[in-house]
Amino acid sequence: MILPGTDILPVPMLMFAYFLALCWLFLGISIVADIFMSAIEKITSQTTTYTKIVTDANGNKQEEKHTTLVWNATVANLSLMALGSSAPEILLNMLEFMGSMGKCPGELVPSTIVGSAAFNLLCISGLSILAVTEENDNDPRRDEDVPVGVKKIYDMGVFSITSSVSIFAYLWLWYVLLDQNITFSEAMLTFSFFWILLVTCYFADKYKQHNESKKEKKEAPLVLFEYNAVDFYRTLLNEKQGVGSPDDPKAKSMKSFLKDQYGHDQIERVELEDLKKKVEGDGMLARAKYRRGV
Repeated sequence: MILPGTDILPVPMLMFAYFLALCWLFLGISIVADIFMSAIEKITSQTTTYTKIVTDANGNKQEEKHTTLVWNATVANLSLMALGSSAPEILLNMLEFMGSMGKCPGELVPSTIVGSAAFNLLCISGLSILAVTEENDNDPRRDEDVPVGVKKIYDMGVFSITSSVSIFAYLWLWYVLLDQNITFSEAMLTFSFFWILLVTCYFADKYKQHNESKKEKKEAPLVLFEYNAVDFYRTLLNEKQGVGSPDDPKAKSMKSFLKDQYGHDQIERVELEDLKKKVEGDGMLARAKYRRGV
């Protein structure tokens, strides 16, 4: 909406006023998008606990508690997380669509869709590679088998599918708009492609997990450890002071447990009471798998 009388104002003043208004709108969009993304992250981070019977090195069967995400990470990234990050452009497209019903549609909708997909595929992929250098690649959870400063894609199956589908989307959009007309069947077919993508990526992710599980079982036998919260401090603090072997399998299993629960293996950064809740909750001692020789 253009306010009455603005045409007689100086152009530099209008430029400054429009710039401030644009910044104000971008700030509002960023606040709403941040709240929306936080809500989606909370939904996708929900976990569930289940009990599994395992056999230790002595052949004794014991219960082992596992915590897993309710949402599959691949499905969550392709659905809810994509919806949250693309919410502003989706709402913008809906506004233009509702405002031009019965008229010649504008060019905003296909332009934003194509531009967003191209930016995600090309710019974000390129920046993600350039952002990792030898100087800042110091995450304690990083894969030691990957050279420092190298960005590695572990799930090439899902990445290949999504990249191929992104290129196919351009070709499909070009074909649909070739006759300057979109039919109902073309719209429904376009909508169904998204669900086909979700199902395909889900099974590709499950196939990768299945192969990794089979590979781990062939590598070496499992050794099961049990420990309480005090054992963590006694074992890991002694290791930092040079007491004990750095290759102690029990210490390795404790570090693995800390990384799963806290994202790091620094025992001095963990509160004892909080660790007790995680380790000794429900009267069960923490158990960790250690694969001999790994």
